[in-house]
Amino acid sequence: MAWNIVRHAFVIVFGNLKEALKASVAPFVMLVCIIAVSAFLLGLPIGGEQTTLANANFSGSLALLFIIIAVAVMFTFGWIAVTWHRYILLEEYPGVVPSISDRPIGTYIARMLMIVLQMSCVMIPLMFLVLPLIMGGGGNTITGIVGVVGLNVMLTFIWLRVSVSLPSVAVGEQMGSVEAWIKTNDVWEMILGISIIVIVLNFAATTIVTTLFSGIPVVLGVLSIAVQWVSMMVGISILTTIYGHVIEGRSLTGT
Repeated sequence: MAWNIVRHAFVIVFGNLKEALKASVAPFVMLVCIIAVSAFLLGLPIGGEQTTLANANFSGSLALLFIIIAVAVMFTFGWIAVTWHRYILLEEYPGVVPSISDRPIGTYIARMLMIVLQMSCVMIPLMFLVLPLIMGGGGNTITGIVGVVGLNVMLTFIWLRVSVSLPSVAVGEQMGSVEAWIKTNDVWEMILGISIIVIVLNFAATTIVTTLFSGIPVVLGVLSIAVQWVSMMVGISILTTIYGHVIEGRSLTGT
């Protein structure tokens, strides 16, 4: 069942590639423009030997730019995610520039930030448990890899279970983290399997692209962006599929 969910998420993205691009390209272009314009207005050099994060002359501007980027990234992700959730669950086709005014993007971002805060409360104790295992390996690479992979799988597992509440926000419903956790109790093994598959696929894709094209910076850059885009869209689709299948009782057919 775990693989069926992941496979279905890929089918949703690549079977509706035109809509996936419409849901994400304009927001990404806007994000890039915001970053470029903000850097220009703050007097930060873009490219060239002058650019250095350690330059005291730019420290305040860099801090402000970092805040602007963080806010812009959150808004862009919320915009894309809400658009894609609603397309899959409500069959609302995105325009070339996805709608903003009548979408619960702010509520979605607020729920996402709450989940991140909750995840932080979980991640810190997990780090204290896993780091001694990694450090206690005496430099053993395998032990370190197992520890890091195990931590990532656990965090992804928790994220998927509580983030099932995100698609509900996108379609105008309200579901908290506790309710999402309870409603996914019966499918925890499936979600654990999804977590493992997602970690393995992301690691494999990143490793293959980096290994094969490390000597060709332009190609590496383009393919890295493509991998990140697929990872984002498939990740949103996985959440939507879990929500539709587990919460709404939909079958894994169609979009």
